[in-house]
Amino acid sequence: MRHLISAVLVAAFALPSLAQDPPKPPTKPSADRKMGLAKPLVFEKGKEVYGAPLKGLKHLRLKRIAKRQKKWNGKKLQIRGEITSVCPKKGCWMMVKEGAQTVRVRFTDYAFFVPLDCAKQRVTAEGTVTVKVETEAERRHYAEDAGKSKEEIEKITGDKVLLSFTADAVQIGKPPAKKKAKAGKGKGKQDDKTGKGDKGGKSGGQG
Repeated sequence: MRHLISAVLVAAFALPSLAQDPPKPPTKPSADRKMGLAKPLVFEKGKEVYGAPLKGLKHLRLKRIAKRQKKWNGKKLQIRGEITSVCPKKGCWMMVKEGAQTVRVRFTDYAFFVPLDCAKQRVTAEGTVTVKVETEAERRHYAEDAGKSKEEIEKITGDKVLLSFTADAVQIGKPPAKKKAKAGKGKGKQDDKTGKGDKGGKSGGQG
């Protein structure tokens, strides 16, 4: 009987060690990452958040913003794309491309940065659309940051009106899931005067 009790006790203490929790995903960057001054609020596999969490602002494609720059200038929106290049010194700006359209993304009040090695990754950013006059000095400065040659920099002359974006929140990795539209929303809407439907209720500006 004593031997039986001893065997049961040994088994009871051994079970917790056998049923160990699965390894947790990394909560901070590995040593081989080039983080620069970037300090992630969230660091998970496939998801890094900088500045602030996304709020779920209206998403608009870059090509639509570019076509009507005056309309969207100063508006708060969400954009998505691929990071093509990053400021190699501090991570204080990044170039984001979606289709044929590219935009320079800066960060509000110089308050946060992105990793120096985040190029070629998907990104979602929320902030303010800005139609900005980029001076010759600024254009040359950005070209120098990007590692352009002296000859290439000297060819840059004059100011240029550019579409830019000032981000409050940046999420690198898989974009957030799209919100499901409520059933019947936007359908069968009638015009007050004619009583005719709006042909499916097209949304205004959803990317």
